[in-house]
Amino acid sequence: MHTPAHALALPLLVLLGALAACDADAPPASPLPGAAGEGCPGALVGEPPCNPFLADGPWASSHRASYAQGSSPLEAPRAGEALSSEHIYLSGSPITLVFSGRYPDGGRAIWGSPVGSVGGVVKLDAESLTVIDEYVAREREAAPPAVTLGITGAYTLIDRDGRFLVARSRSVEVFEDSVPGDRASPIALARRFDLPDSAFCGADDLVVGMTLTYDGAVAFVTERGVVGVVPRAPEAMRADRVVTHTIHGAECGGDGVETVSNSIAADEQGGIYVVSSAALYRVDWDGARLTAGWRAEYALGAERGSVRLGAGSGSTPSLMGTDGDRFVVITDAQPLMHLVLMWRDAIPPGWAPIAPGKDPRIACEVPITFGDPQVTRSLSEQSVLVRGHAAVVVNNQLADPSFLEGQNPLLQNILAALEGGDPAQAPRGLQRVDWDPQARRCEVVWANPEPSVPNAIPTMSERTGLIYAQGQTAGAWGLSLIDFETGAEVGFEPAPDATCDGLWDALPAVERLGMRRALERLPASCENSFYAATEVGPGGAIYQGTLHGLTRYRPAR
Repeated sequence: MHTPAHALALPLLVLLGALAACDADAPPASPLPGAAGEGCPGALVGEPPCNPFLADGPWASSHRASYAQGSSPLEAPRAGEALSSEHIYLSGSPITLVFSGRYPDGGRAIWGSPVGSVGGVVKLDAESLTVIDEYVAREREAAPPAVTLGITGAYTLIDRDGRFLVARSRSVEVFEDSVPGDRASPIALARRFDLPDSAFCGADDLVVGMTLTYDGAVAFVTERGVVGVVPRAPEAMRADRVVTHTIHGAECGGDGVETVSNSIAADEQGGIYVVSSAALYRVDWDGARLTAGWRAEYALGAERGSVRLGAGSGSTPSLMGTDGDRFVVITDAQPLMHLVLMWRDAIPPGWAPIAPGKDPRIACEVPITFGDPQVTRSLSEQSVLVRGHAAVVVNNQLADPSFLEGQNPLLQNILAALEGGDPAQAPRGLQRVDWDPQARRCEVVWANPEPSVPNAIPTMSERTGLIYAQGQTAGAWGLSLIDFETGAEVGFEPAPDATCDGLWDALPAVERLGMRRALERLPASCENSFYAATEVGPGGAIYQGTLHGLTRYRPAR
């Protein structure tokens, strides 16, 4: 199906408003405008258009921004540069950390929604890494919601008004400074908006992912394929203003329902991109309603792998290309995983399917071997790192995952992550694939079978030309630095807390039960990245979520 012509642009007034908000001469839209312009660094080759409704911080939402590319134009550690590192414990694993715009005192705050049995929200000082406050509903509310274990609540964002938003369970939660403009003030819950039942496919459906559209609305997706949009302002969140669209049409139930286990991406033309257990979708938002754009199936394997967080693709869709050829990038679910590029807009005239039976929306499929021509199985549970027309995939395939068979799915994911710290089990390899606009095909630029990035979501800096991710070497965790042009590992900075003193005491009892044996055998697990993003933060530093903590690596200046 081709994208409808009306869906290729937002309404004129909305688009003009977004462009005005990005204009350097436009008046500040919030008390936290961000003088450095790190959220919208200007016209850079390959840099997506800024979303003017996100905070002007270096990393304002999951996968950095609405395009979900996971890459940054900002300065970061350089090869050979002396680094300092520090680790702090948190009551959960922060899959994403987001950075506010600058406060009047010049500082920034870090917000996170650590995944775990506590279900809290944390706010830290970006410079000192001290915890300013932790909001735990059961400690502050008379009737707190139940904590739901799993991926729900992992994806977050911070808007230009300094509000931190979390899509958790069946709600959208909005947090803010209790004293507006005061970075050191405690966390206040501005709103917990319970989404109406009509926003779900059944009573046990949950919100999985979220992003911010380019007209400033919150877009979300549920496990069973309901895409929704709700106003960003807490006071405007009402049931009659929730707009939804299900990828299943009228169907909602039964064994054939496709499920979603990743977050979503959005572009400036109103496209919202969702990958289910069977297909990739574009849903179009015109500021008032959601409509079907296109659906394209990708290749599947026989069953869900034990390392997967859900069935089908393990990657949040990443958007590639800002002009010319524009794509949505995912990894598929074949036993030997392939990188897949799909045309984001109308399929080019005369474009033929790449193979018989393939959807013509597929621009290329590239087998990901990570440099091992004999390999028959590979997988990645991380979104694809994108910069310009280049894509980088990391390997998450354990050497022998058979021990996970028959385990509870949630426990499978936990144990698979922990086993990544065992050198005998640790996944190895990265691969870069580029789209060639002239030849109109994908080409493998390099594949390095050696580096081990067991479960971190990688990032890169355009300024340094390096890829960064929490890796392991001989069972020791640390920051891997990999050359974007060649794939060579050019540095490894050991993590600061190799003994994990205090981790066991910090774990809630319910989590100790599932992790006891693995943590006793792998005592360095506090620095395990545990599916969290590696992020380029303020001051050229790298921030890494870990198992119940946060580690920062920054130049020792």
